[in-house]
Amino acid sequence: MADPIKKITMLGDSSSGKTCYVWGMYAAMSNNRHGFSMIATDRDEHSRLHALWEGLVNETGEDRWPSPTDQALTYAFEFCDGYKPIIQFEWLDYRGSAMSDQSDAQDVKELRNYISESSCLFLCISGEHLREKVTSVNLAKVLINTKASIMGGHLAYLSQTLKAKKRKIFPIVITLTKYDCIDRPQAELIEDVKQLFPPLFAENSDWLVMICPTSLGRELAQDRNSGRIEPKNLDLPVVFALFSILRESFLAEHKRWKEIGEELENLENGWMRVLNRGKIQKKQQEEESSQKKFQETRKQVRILGQELDHDLIYIYWRGKRIRINPEDFC
Repeated sequence: MADPIKKITMLGDSSSGKTCYVWGMYAAMSNNRHGFSMIATDRDEHSRLHALWEGLVNETGEDRWPSPTDQALTYAFEFCDGYKPIIQFEWLDYRGSAMSDQSDAQDVKELRNYISESSCLFLCISGEHLREKVTSVNLAKVLINTKASIMGGHLAYLSQTLKAKKRKIFPIVITLTKYDCIDRPQAELIEDVKQLFPPLFAENSDWLVMICPTSLGRELAQDRNSGRIEPKNLDLPVVFALFSILRESFLAEHKRWKEIGEELENLENGWMRVLNRGKIQKKQQEEESSQKKFQETRKQVRILGQELDHDLIYIYWRGKRIRINPEDFC
């Protein structure tokens, strides 16, 4: 049976740079990375995304930027090891204008249902609103301008929904777009971002959260229409999401492998092993298949973990910054 298609949802204001982020992320992730690549399942969509990115890189003037739209966009991607798909997922770029809709609106209800079925949630915050330090004086304004207050409402609803359904919570990525707009210490900026979503960073929080500053190019802060495109960190949020999904597969396969081993041991013990010869042979094949999948997944998780193991990555769990250790998957 094929693994179920995962879902990743991306929220943010219409001016937060979500669409350009997707273009740049796809360009970065579709190139071979340590044997991995990401590809749109629709060949026409693959060509379209690359053409849009090329236009952004090569064009100048207002034409290089996407036109505002009220349409939600859903992409179908495959993450591949070599040419073998290992994760299929849908990526929902939710329309930014709906971030201001009332909570009883039909599309917001559909969004919340989609979020609750997701494997990772991206929250996009534009650096344009964080040029100055967040204080008690300007916090309310920043929450409104970034739409963090509305996104926080979705998080509260999500937490209640997952608890009611007894579902495990999933990772959150706070993608700080347009980092080129900000000229102040990164550590100070990270603390400001944490102020926008306090429940995610509480000591008793079980949310695994990544904060990642991203940029399309430093020159864009001075010259939006002609500045050079030099993307930074566009791949890391997706690497984190895929790492988290594969880590769950790794843990599940390890559990299954151990259970099969215990079942096989029970069949091989005692005088009934002669009568169980057929069952034993079948169970041995299951154990071999499970062990192979476990070893493959462990290798994949370790490689992705290596990309997340450096000082520029800000990952938090239960209010404390943690570090991904690839050696845990050796």
